[in-house]
Amino acid sequence: MTVEEIDLYWLKPQDIMNYLPTDKTPGCGAKDWEEFAQMLVDKKVKAADCDKIDKAMAEAIDGALSVDIRLPESDPLQQKVPEPLFEYNSPDESSPIIVTSNSVITHQILGLILKAAKVRAFVIPVDAQGLTYDNAVVGNFFSGMQVMKAITGSGISTKTTSHKMIIGGLGKDMRSSIERITKWSVEVGPVSGFELPMYLVANR
Repeated sequence: MTVEEIDLYWLKPQDIMNYLPTDKTPGCGAKDWEEFAQMLVDKKVKAADCDKIDKAMAEAIDGALSVDIRLPESDPLQQKVPEPLFEYNSPDESSPIIVTSNSVITHQILGLILKAAKVRAFVIPVDAQGLTYDNAVVGNFFSGMQVMKAITGSGISTKTTSHKMIIGGLGKDMRSSIERITKWSVEVGPVSGFELPMYLVANR
């Protein structure tokens, strides 16, 4: 059986640049923010070392970059998480609701990222036959009806009155269909889960 390497969508300097205050000079040994972003990716400096960056954003950047996970092969068994709802860092009623696939791999990575970045969030897994989010989208397993079932079965209505979800960037073409079926507002977030903490800090 042929197995494929899993694409983890690691952060690139240009991804981080979107969250840096480019109206100021960084200092911290870098001539500009582009160089500073590269230094962050190369782990030569931490965002918290630069006082020009908002504290919450620096924590999100450093947390996301601190996660080191290697998954050389895809899992042919497509293992599914059994939980209908995940809560990270004691989310409250105002915390974002992230909807993704029910792959064990997806939740292993996302959980590490959110915990390291100390971002509060609810995460609802959609039954996508255990496929990772990117493969679920490509294989049409991340449908409006499946999302509706996941929301209904998650018990999220007892945690918050919000009817706004965030989906990964690869699912942008599903937005209108999901909104029509679920009657929820759908926000399309970044492609990379590693970028998610920064996105959440910047947009909240």
